Amino acid sequence: CDMEIKWIDDSRGMDLEEFKALCVENKDRLACLMVTYPSTRAFFEDNIQEICAAVHDNGGQVYMDGANMNAQLGLTSPGMIGADVCHLNLHKTFSIPHGGGGPGLGPICVRSHLAPHLPNHCVVQPSSGGSLGAVSAAPWGQ
Repeated sequence: CDMEIKWIDDSRGMDLEEFKALCVENKDRLACLMVTYPSTRAFFEDNIQEICAAVHDNGGQVYMDGANMNAQLGLTSPGMIGADVCHLNLHKTFSIPHGGGGPGLGPICVRSHLAPHLPNHCVVQPSSGGSLGAVSAAPWGQ
C-alpha cells in the first residue's frame, strides 16, 4: 500500500505548527494518526482538538489509544477530542478483564461514519446487507 510511518518526537509535547506542516506535506498519503491521550509521559496535549482537526483537514482519521482513560474521566471524552476510533482499555480505570476488543471487555468505539464498517457477529446475521452494528464480540454475554 506504499505507506510509511512518520515518527513524531513528542518527548516535550506535540509541536502543533510542525505537526500541521507534516500533515499538509503528506496529505496525499495521510491515512491516520495514532495518539495516546494523555500520553504515556502524562502529557495532556492542550491542543489535541487542533491536532485531530489537522489530520481530518488533510484526509486522515484519528485512532486514540485510551490506555490512560482514567485521567480523562469527568473531564473530556474521545468524541469531544476529535478521535474517530478509540480503544478503551478500561482494565486500569474500571478493573474490567484486560484486552480491549477481546478477549477482555474493553470496547472499541467509532464515530458514526465508521459504524457501517464494524464487523458483524459470526452467529447473528444482519437483516440487511449492512453492518449489524456490533456492540460486543459476545452478544449474549461474556
